[in-house]
Amino acid sequence: MALSSRDVKAQRIMDIRHLKYFVKVVELKTITAAAEALFIAQPSLSQHMANLEAELGVKLLERSVHGTRATNTGELLYRHAKMILRQFDDAQSAIRSESEAPSGRVAIGLPTSTSRIVAAPLLERIRERYPLIELELIEASSGDLVAQVASDRLALAVTMNARADSRLRIEPVLEEELFVVVAATDQTADVLSVDALAALPLLLPTHPNSVRVAMERLFNERHLRFQLVAETSAVEILILAVERGLGATILPTSAFALAQQHGRVRGVPLVDRPLLRELSLSLSVSAARSPAVQCVRETLLRVIQDEIAQGRWLGVRLLSDAEQRPERPAKPGVPRPRSAAGRAARNASRRAED
Repeated sequence: MALSSRDVKAQRIMDIRHLKYFVKVVELKTITAAAEALFIAQPSLSQHMANLEAELGVKLLERSVHGTRATNTGELLYRHAKMILRQFDDAQSAIRSESEAPSGRVAIGLPTSTSRIVAAPLLERIRERYPLIELELIEASSGDLVAQVASDRLALAVTMNARADSRLRIEPVLEEELFVVVAATDQTADVLSVDALAALPLLLPTHPNSVRVAMERLFNERHLRFQLVAETSAVEILILAVERGLGATILPTSAFALAQQHGRVRGVPLVDRPLLRELSLSLSVSAARSPAVQCVRETLLRVIQDEIAQGRWLGVRLLSDAEQRPERPAKPGVPRPRSAAGRAARNASRRAED
């Protein structure tokens, strides 16, 4: 017997619901947590997952005492389900009147240092201008964020020194200088050479942090060894250890600006070879078409521009015409432009010497 249009519609809604449930289970890694997040009974969710596996004829989830994880086939379905659900949301948005406000859930990733500068103003502006957009902020290392955007767990993220990837749309945004951070009471000079930096006891971010990679690359270029006291992925631990005089660290101003304002630490530029990294906006190719994602993207770029213009984000240089700017490797032996903050600190030091 042929299905009525109403029956077909009901079946499609059920399919979408199955995919939503499946995605939530994979992301939360337990049926119990997913059931709580979805506001449904755990036995009901387990039955939905069993029905989905039966319909597809494959095992999608591995269950154990440690939780629930996707099988290889389940990971494949997860990636497709994320795209399907996003396209479903996009279709709903497109059907609405153009005068209606954009809506939907947008997951965005920020590195720890960058989140200290842009997270709060971004939340404030999205809430004020797009009240129907539900923003989810994820804080993680740049490498983790790239992987999450590529797998559609995130719609977009701020990433460091991003490499071309067919699953991503990469927009270079700014160049950020890294500074040596010492205790406010430390007698270290106002500028340092790379050789002087190598002589300091260092507390460093854990691999594969972009700061650590840039610093080790610099020391390798100079054939220098450095004194590693400790390493951690927690920025606040680095700042606390530096404040106690246990050593120096390397960070962008976005990570230590507040501690410097409170007189806990101070930033010292490298005089002979500045450490620089490029921040980009990495968007999932499938998510980039979403009106809500585009609203978040544009708002984030405005927030970044405003924080720099108002002097709250120092040591950075905006890359003009970021969307059209091709990524080009720096020529060997030619130093890249230094940030305004770094130049100011070095000029002040030279005037003091004169």
